[in-house]
Amino acid sequence: MEIKLHISIASIILLFSMTIKAQDLTVKQQEYKKNKVEIFTIKERDNLQYWIQEEFAKMNLTKETEEDYVNTLLTYKAKMARLVDKDKDYSKEEILAKIDEIIDRQNAALKKILTNEEFQMHLETYDKLLLSIKNRIAETEF
Repeated sequence: MEIKLHISIASIILLFSMTIKAQDLTVKQQEYKKNKVEIFTIKERDNLQYWIQEEFAKMNLTKETEEDYVNTLLTYKAKMARLVDKDKDYSKEEILAKIDEIIDRQNAALKKILTNEEFQMHLETYDKLLLSIKNRIAETEF
C-alpha cells in the first residue's frame, strides 16, 4: 500500500489534530482550536489508524480507484470533522443524525467508484469505525 494512502487514511478517522503554538495562530484558528473536541486519545487514534490501514490494504484497490476512494473519504471526512465541536452547539442526537446523513451521501459516491466486493469490504471496516465513533460521542460530554 502506498504511503499516500497511509497518510490519507490517518486523516479519515475524524480525529487527527496538530499541535500548533497559540501565538502562531490566526484569530480564526485560535477560535477553532478553542472549540475543538477530541473524542479519542492520541493512543486510541494511533491504534485506530493502524487497524484501518490493515483493513483497507485488504481491499487491494488499483492506484486510480485508491485515489478516487481516498479523495471521496477525505471530502466527506471534512464535512463530518467539526460536528462535535463546541461552537456547533449540536445535541448528541443531532450529531449522530448528521453523521448518518453524511455517510449515506458518502456511500452513494463510493458505490460509483468501487466494485460491489470492494464496497462490501469498505462497509465492513467503516461500519466498525463508525460504531466506535458513535459510541464515543454518546459517552463524551460536550
